[in-house]
Amino acid sequence: MIKKTRQVIFLDIDGVLQRDNHRERFNNDLFKLREELAAKYKNDDYLKWDRWDLGAVYYDWDEKAVERLRKLCIDVPAEIVLSSDWRRYSPLPRLKDYFRIHDLDRYLTDVIPIIDSKRRCGEIEEYLKTHPDIEKFVILDDYHVEDFEEHYPEQFVYCDYVFTEECYNKALGILTKK
Repeated sequence: MIKKTRQVIFLDIDGVLQRDNHRERFNNDLFKLREELAAKYKNDDYLKWDRWDLGAVYYDWDEKAVERLRKLCIDVPAEIVLSSDWRRYSPLPRLKDYFRIHDLDRYLTDVIPIIDSKRRCGEIEEYLKTHPDIEKFVILDDYHVEDFEEHYPEQFVYCDYVFTEECYNKALGILTKK
């Protein structure tokens, strides 16, 4: 029998860490940013990653939302499994490089597989079936609200534009509930 021990945050990015109206990346030299990140982390992979994605992570992710997410990972402790559409075009190693920019890479452990015949809620359901060691989980998302409220009402935190303090408190309560 598998002992359930993991606490997982199923994370969407757009609308949770990145507000829709944040577009600072367009006002910056993203070629220079790639060079600076490659030098800072001693990792030439940054030179080949999509500059627009790197710019979004670096300039457009909401600093307070990122800090709340890090605090949630530490306070629980919990790991991040990405459910965001970002997983469609970025493999886990690249995503970890992106998350490293905000010191979140150690918490990002996996992505849910893409199942074209299912919506995100169904993809999470399949992930849970294949990972019976997950004891508790929370879903942070700004979309798919009806699906999540129907299937996971006790685990869903609706983030209306960004991961707020209220969202943090609700997520913490879900993951630490006895």
